[in-house]
Amino acid sequence: MSHANAPTQGQARVKAMAEQNRAEKSEPKKRIRAWLAYGCGGIALLGVAATTVGWFALGHVNLASLASKRATALLGRAVSIQSLTVTPGAWVGVQFQNVHVANVAGGSAPDMVQVGYLGVDVKLSSLFSGPMVVRHVRAQGVHVLVERTPAGVPNWRFKTQGILAVPSAAPTPPAVAGLQSAGHTPPQPSQQPIMPVAKDRAHYPTVLEAELEQSDVTYRTAHGVSYQSVLHAVHMQTQGAQTPITLAVDGAYNTLPVHLEATLQPFAMLRQYQTPYGMAVRITSGDLSVVFTGTATDPLNADGLAGAVQVETPTSAPLAAVVGYKLPQNIPLSMAGQFVHAGDLWQLTKGLAALKGNKLSVALAELYEGTHTQPDHVKADIAFEHLNMNTLLVKAEHAGQSAEADLPLAVSQTPDPLIEAHLTAQSVAYNVYNFQNFSILASVMPGVVGVQEMRVGYLGATLAASGQLQARPQGNAHIQAKALVSGVDIEAYRRALGFQPVPIKGRATLQMTAEATQPTLNAAISHATIAAAVGMTGGTLESAVIRAASADLGLLFHKATGTTPITCLLGVVSAQNGIGQVLPLRLKTEQGTLSANARFNLNNRSFDLIFATQRATTGSFALDIPVRVSGSFAKPRIGLAGLSATGRQMLAQSERLNSLPEGVRQFAQQNACYRAIAP
Repeated sequence: MSHANAPTQGQARVKAMAEQNRAEKSEPKKRIRAWLAYGCGGIALLGVAATTVGWFALGHVNLASLASKRATALLGRAVSIQSLTVTPGAWVGVQFQNVHVANVAGGSAPDMVQVGYLGVDVKLSSLFSGPMVVRHVRAQGVHVLVERTPAGVPNWRFKTQGILAVPSAAPTPPAVAGLQSAGHTPPQPSQQPIMPVAKDRAHYPTVLEAELEQSDVTYRTAHGVSYQSVLHAVHMQTQGAQTPITLAVDGAYNTLPVHLEATLQPFAMLRQYQTPYGMAVRITSGDLSVVFTGTATDPLNADGLAGAVQVETPTSAPLAAVVGYKLPQNIPLSMAGQFVHAGDLWQLTKGLAALKGNKLSVALAELYEGTHTQPDHVKADIAFEHLNMNTLLVKAEHAGQSAEADLPLAVSQTPDPLIEAHLTAQSVAYNVYNFQNFSILASVMPGVVGVQEMRVGYLGATLAASGQLQARPQGNAHIQAKALVSGVDIEAYRRALGFQPVPIKGRATLQMTAEATQPTLNAAISHATIAAAVGMTGGTLESAVIRAASADLGLLFHKATGTTPITCLLGVVSAQNGIGQVLPLRLKTEQGTLSANARFNLNNRSFDLIFATQRATTGSFALDIPVRVSGSFAKPRIGLAGLSATGRQMLAQSERLNSLPEGVRQFAQQNACYRAIAP
C-alpha cells in the first residue's frame, strides 16, 4: 500500500511546485496591466483637464494674427485686426477691436472699412446644428467707404478664392444719342434689370438683438462727390427666428437728421432667398415722411426693392436739402405710387400726387445711375390737371419790388443728369395768362436743352412749337424756336390785349421763328428777334373800312353798312426787343384791296399804321387817299399819310416783301395775297 502510494505523493509535490512557479511568473504581468490601465486613465483625465483649462484659457489668447491672415486670403485685401478674443461658455463671446479692411487700389482712402469694436455672443450648440443663433451684437465706430475709383472699379467687390465677384446682369440705359423723345413719344420705362438675389440669405443667423453706435457709411461717386449717412444709434430686436424683427435707426444724411423705423419679416423668412423678403419701413426727416411697404430680394444691401411708397412733406425743404438746394418758398407735396429699385435703376410708376395744390399723375419717374464717367439718366412722364405756375415760381415780395413769375434759361455743358421729360396739363396759369391743353416733350443733353414738341391752347388758338436752348457765356442761353399758331380769333385776342374794337372778324394763322440770347424766359420774350407771316382766308371786314380807306365819295350820300367777305389777308412781321414792323400788310376783299405798313412798340403799347386802297380794285367814286393811324393802343389818332415825312416814307415801303426765313416764306407763299406783292 505504502509502495503503491509513493509515486502519487511525488507527483503532487511536483505539481505544487509547478503551480507555484506559474503564479510567480504571472504576478508581474498583472502589475503591468494595472499600470497600463492606470496610465491610460491618467492620460485621459489629463486630456480632459487640458482641454478644460485650454477652453477657459481661450479668452486670454489673442487670435488676431491668425484671423487677419485668414481674412486677407479670403477677401484678397489686406485685413488687420488688433485684437480678437473668444470667451467660452454656453454662449460663446467673440470680440474684435480695431479692424481695418484695405480699400481697392486707386481708392480715395487707405481703408474701405474701419471697426472700432465688435462683440458677438453666439449660442454654442447652434455652431454644431444650425442655423446659428446670435444673442447679442454690439458695434461701435464702424466707418464704411463705398466708392468707384477714377477707373470705374467698385471697391465693394471682393475676390473670393481668386475669383472677382460680379453683380447680377443688368441692361445699360439707352444711349444719349438715341433719346426716345426724339420720336415725339413720351419716355418709356427702362427695361427692368434682373432682381439681385442674395443666395447667402439661406445661411443668415438669427440675431436676437443688435446695436450699432457712432458709425457712418460714405458713398463717393466716380466724379468725387460724397454722400454720407451717419448712424448715431441703430437697434434691432426679435424674440426668435419665427417672430417679426423691429429696427430703429437714428442718424443723418449729409447733416440732415433722419429717423427710420421698420418692421421686417422673421429670420426664418429671410433665409428663403428665392422668396422676396417683406418689410414695412417709415423714414422721417424734419417734416418729410416716406413710407415703403413691399419686398426686397437683397435686403442687407437695400436692393431688389419693389412695393408701394408714400411721401408727405408740407414744405419740401428736406427733399431740396438732399440735393443741396434751398427752396425760395414752401412747396407742399404728397405722393403715392409703385416703387422699384434694382441695381442702378430707381423707378416710380402709377403715381398720384399733389404739388402745392396742383394735382398730378406720374406715369413714370425714373433714375438710372450712370456708370464710370457717365451722367445719371432721368425720365419723367407727368400729367397735371391744373398747373398754377404763379404759386410755384413767385417769390416773396420785397420792399419796392414786384413779384413776377419767371423761368431761368440755364444750360449746362456737362449736365448730370441727362433728362427726358414729358409734361402735360389740362390748364396752366402763368402770370396773367391761362393756357389750355398744354404738353411739352423735352430733353437735356450736354450744352443743349431741346424741346422736341410743345403744344398749348390760348383763347381758342393752338400753338405747336419746337426749338432748343444752347449754352452761352455769362449765364445766358441762346434760344431758337419755330412755331405755328392756328385758329387765332381776332376779336378774342383784341379784348385780351386791351385794343379798341376792330372792324375785322375771323380767325388767323401765324407761322414764326424766334431767336434770343438772354438769361430768363421773360427777358427772352422781351428781347427776341422774330420773323413771322400772318395769314387769313375767310372772315369778314366792315364795308365802311374799304369805303373809308378809299375815300369813296359815295359816303357823302349814304352810310356804308354791312360787311364784305375777306378773300385773303397777309402780314409779314419782323420784330426785335419788342419793337417791330408789319411790312407789308395786304387785305383783299370783294369791294377792294387794302395795302398797309405798320410799326409797333409793345414796350410802350403804341403803333403807327399807314394804309391805302389800290385804285384798280375800288369803285369809281373812290379817291384812294392814304390814311395814317398812330398813337397808343387805347387812344389812336387818325390823319392823312402824305402830310408827314414819316407817313410818305412808310407809304413808299408798303409794296415791298421783307426777306423771310425758309419756313415762314413757304407759309406766306401759300397765301393768295402773296402773289399780288412785288418781290
